Amino acid sequence: MIQVGDVLAAIEDAEVVRKNAEQFSRASVDTRDITGGELFVAIPGPSRDGHDFVAAAVRSGATGALISRDPAEVPELADLDITVIRVPDTLIALQEAAAHARTRSTASVVAVTGSAGKTTAKTLIAQVLQSKFEILANKASFNNHLGVPLTLTAIEPTQTQVISEIGTNHPGEIGHLAGLVAPDVSVVTNVGFAHLGNFADQQELANEKTDIFNHTRPGGVWIINGDDQLLTSTTLALPGAAQATVVRVGFDEGNDLRAVDVTVDEHGTRGVIEVDGQSLRFSTGAAGRHFGYAAMLAVAVGRVYDIAPSESIEALRGVQPPAGRASLRRIDDELLMIDDSYNGSPDAMISSLDLLGSLPGGVKVAVLGQMGELGEFSHELHSRVGRKAATSVTHLVTVGEAAAPLRESAAEDGVPAADIYPVASAREAFAQVKDILDASSEPAVVLAKGSRAMHMERVYLGLAGHTVTCALTSCPLYINCADCPKLTTG
Repeated sequence: MIQVGDVLAAIEDAEVVRKNAEQFSRASVDTRDITGGELFVAIPGPSRDGHDFVAAAVRSGATGALISRDPAEVPELADLDITVIRVPDTLIALQEAAAHARTRSTASVVAVTGSAGKTTAKTLIAQVLQSKFEILANKASFNNHLGVPLTLTAIEPTQTQVISEIGTNHPGEIGHLAGLVAPDVSVVTNVGFAHLGNFADQQELANEKTDIFNHTRPGGVWIINGDDQLLTSTTLALPGAAQATVVRVGFDEGNDLRAVDVTVDEHGTRGVIEVDGQSLRFSTGAAGRHFGYAAMLAVAVGRVYDIAPSESIEALRGVQPPAGRASLRRIDDELLMIDDSYNGSPDAMISSLDLLGSLPGGVKVAVLGQMGELGEFSHELHSRVGRKAATSVTHLVTVGEAAAPLRESAAEDGVPAADIYPVASAREAFAQVKDILDASSEPAVVLAKGSRAMHMERVYLGLAGHTVTCALTSCPLYINCADCPKLTTG
């Protein structure tokens, strides 16, 4: 929860214009997210100003408003019987008040970051911790300058563990957000290439990811992917590494937790985790070797809180991946769909292609959308994915002009030109996949993955019998098309 006192303590120039409620269930910046008792934070934006929606927020149940405008300029505010706090900058006030709310809480916080697999790791960590504790985990991908503080304002006194995902797309963001969170346990899944175009090189990206450890509370635990050599070397070179408890997980020898004998099929991932002198069998409903890392990270976090590895593994049994993240969907007896459409980075695409290659099927179609925020590295990284595709696919469909190097490298490494199809949109990609499948009588596996703006879920939706009537090639809405009113059930 968040209190009026959190804002006053955090922001020197905060002014209580009117006081009704003293505390609120949490903060919210979206009227559609309000269920009752929230503090609505009016965030000005280039196209929409939250101040214009204060009245709507109150009608939905908000009992307070945080504003930066003159109260006389906020529509209907004079008629609303709510607490009103005015600050110079509502975003800064939200962040600083959330940090103050975090210091009031006695909950222990686990923070998770990395180039790929953050949300999956967060989900599995939450699955383990909730088997023993009352927890709070950030909703969806609440991992940015808004989502992180919003999560902190929702901590209830009864919750003893909080899991906060932290993302970045520019230097300094992780340090700032981790400073708000002040984690007791910090987890870095890997250092890859996502958002690399906003950084000088991969080392700078590694510095950014590992900055989370510089903001972890003294005596805290640092958990990393020990197979990632850049991540490991950067972490161990940090000033606080000698005083911290550093835990390494991975498939290679020398890790504190190690996965061996891992197998993957359409029912999930299974294998053995070696930890504390034990060899423990694990299984999850999430398919893909990369889910082995997430499982080990979750077991490692459980150990910090005295959850026996065997108990953590039992809590993970059968757990499913978050929607749109390597979700295996059986369309019919002859067609299996890998819906990995939530987003697309080079590392995640390579992991998904690994999964595609490991599954049985005479026809294997990868539908890959162009990747964004790669800057001068775009050509090289699209080419890298294309080379991986050549080892995994029988047919390749690419979406977007920036994917041209992906097609070219796949062709150079052996995919026949006749089986490579450039298209402009996910809708066109679905039509092309249909043609490929109609021309074959063999069992098939189809992978769809790409940047969120490409809405690659339209391939899965089409194969599942839905019709997406929206004609946009790319969409600015950060949602799944299944949640959009322009989806028509077929």
